[in-house]
Amino acid sequence: MIISNTTIQRPETVKTNPMAQESGGLSGKPLYELSTNVLKEMYILTKGRIPLIGCGGIHSGEDAYKKIRAGATLVQLYTAFAYGGPALIPKIKADLTKCLERDGYKTIYEAIGADCHR
Repeated sequence: MIISNTTIQRPETVKTNPMAQESGGLSGKPLYELSTNVLKEMYILTKGRIPLIGCGGIHSGEDAYKKIRAGATLVQLYTAFAYGGPALIPKIKADLTKCLERDGYKTIYEAIGADCHR
């Protein structure tokens, strides 16, 4: 299940931007915190039994790692990939590996939902 790749809500961080008054969906970095919170709620509601795809504002390995800790089994990029191109993927993978090692995880599966078990 893909969790929150766009929203019509306007987080406080973008409300001062004149474009925030436009209609339509918001995606990318401004959506990151909101979509991560929704992901975490869905992981808790489903008790981790349904694969969840975390998306919305992922631009780095650390961003992907936080989505995984919030319950994502997979992560999806769109805006960052559109601007960063294919070279972004190996960088995210390398950064994600560093995050896992830093926190003592042997596999990525150990990190899935880690922030929901506290």
